[in-house]
Amino acid sequence: MVDIAVRVEYLNRAEAAERCRIPVSSFDKLRRDGLIPEPDAHMGKHLLWSADTIDELLARGGTET
Repeated sequence: MVDIAVRVEYLNRAEAAERCRIPVSSFDKLRRDGLIPEPDAHMGKHLLWSADTIDELLARGGTET
């Protein structure tokens, strides 16, 4: 049996906004408007999205419908 560890890359708000190529303020507005997926994790008060979640969002056109 082989154990394979999967490493998930998490992005904070600023990193997720950068990956989307938009300002953090725009990312925050899109999130408030429900157009950005909910965070995948929380670390204290910090919201974190997996890089895969943001990449999937961008592959679908950039916002959730």
